[in-house]
Amino acid sequence: MKAKLFGAVCVLAVSSAWMPAALAADLGGDCCADLEERVAELEATTARKGNRKVSLTVYGQVNTAVMFWDAPNERNTYVVDNDISSTRFGFHGSAKISSDWSAGYRIEIETQSAASNEVDEQSDDGPTIIEVRVSEWYLKSKTLGTITVGQGSFVNDGATEVDLSGTNVIAQFDDLKFGERFDPRPGFAGAGRSDYDDYTRGGNFEFNRGNRIRYDSPTLAGFKVSAAWGEDDAWDVALRYAGEFGSFKIAAAVAYGEATDSTGSLSNDNVCSGNCDRIQVVNGSASIIHSPTGLFVTAGGAWREFDNIAGVPDEQNNYWAIRGGISKKFFSIGKTAIYGEYQITDISNFHGTLGRDAGIEIWGAGVVQKIDAAAMELYLGYRNANPNDDVQANLGDLNVVTAGARIKF
Repeated sequence: MKAKLFGAVCVLAVSSAWMPAALAADLGGDCCADLEERVAELEATTARKGNRKVSLTVYGQVNTAVMFWDAPNERNTYVVDNDISSTRFGFHGSAKISSDWSAGYRIEIETQSAASNEVDEQSDDGPTIIEVRVSEWYLKSKTLGTITVGQGSFVNDGATEVDLSGTNVIAQFDDLKFGERFDPRPGFAGAGRSDYDDYTRGGNFEFNRGNRIRYDSPTLAGFKVSAAWGEDDAWDVALRYAGEFGSFKIAAAVAYGEATDSTGSLSNDNVCSGNCDRIQVVNGSASIIHSPTGLFVTAGGAWREFDNIAGVPDEQNNYWAIRGGISKKFFSIGKTAIYGEYQITDISNFHGTLGRDAGIEIWGAGVVQKIDAAAMELYLGYRNANPNDDVQANLGDLNVVTAGARIKF
């Protein structure tokens, strides 16, 4: 037995003498060339980060479309960037501090050429837009909630855009987004022009993104409370809910906000022109879908008042909208959503003119087809916009047909 054990030890010792050399020779041979090439490729394409403690994820989307439009003064076809959900890219990441606390960041850049809400009869390009949408950091507690500081959304952002159907990519409750810079007055395109956006008053009245401090509570029984303060000065609060009741899914949001920014930069439509002492906004929406059939209804509304300076009548805006249809997986590639929509905006004391009423009526229909394997949505939509004004008569309709796609990465 001792002889056998001694022999085994000798074999192991001899083997160890030549094994490293043999392995080194194998690793340097042709057998691993493909593997080494693949490793080099991954190193070349990997996003670098400054430390190993905080994660880094690159994300983004491209969303462009062909837009046929028929306005009072011209009709044409443009290739545009869909401003409902613009082309963008960004970076986000986080780090775990403890079992309860974490920290993170987000930076997002919008890049648009021929934005669908900026082109008009004279220009099929519009301005090239490169802007910072988001630049913020946060501290998050699972039990206490999240504090976020920096450039980003106030809490009423998206309050009128709750949607369970997947149709927001083309039919979001907002202003026109497609063709809103065209002139509704026949024969008046050019100097001293007006546009359809003037009659939507910025759509759903939510605040623009800005520099703020924001708090979001943990979700409790489907409810989440949020609040924000920032700029000079603005604040808002919001309540959101998402849940299921039997075969129905429901989501909803409601928000209230005030701003004393005299330039109106947070109002999503710069209608103050320095005349406002205060802006008040209430907005919200709800969406319900029947899971077995895919039938859905989404509705939203908003109210806004501009408390103008002395001598200028206060302007009030009212907005409501409804969208319904079916969202179901008819094809294996992904869900298909077919919808019809209607929305209306009413304006009193238009542009601070006592007794001048105006507004716009919008209706449309369309279809969205998801391609799950490519994180892609194909869409086709039609909208008609019909403005009205007590002072400006004979305003013309705008008809827009849009076909495009959004792909995410």
